[in-house]
Amino acid sequence: MKKSKIGNATVIVHSKLWAMTDEEQKKWIKEETEKGNPVLKEIREAIKDCYRKRD
Repeated sequence: MKKSKIGNATVIVHSKLWAMTDEEQKKWIKEETEKGNPVLKEIREAIKDCYRKRD
């Protein structure tokens, strides 16, 4: 669990990724991407949408 304060909001993330080293995280993400993890795909799409130019 990781707890962060962003402005007036407190964000609590429950994820085993926080307990991993940077290298372990990269390996896990690579493996899950290769498996076709749909959640990672959705996250990537959401990130792309944030950077896509709006008309």
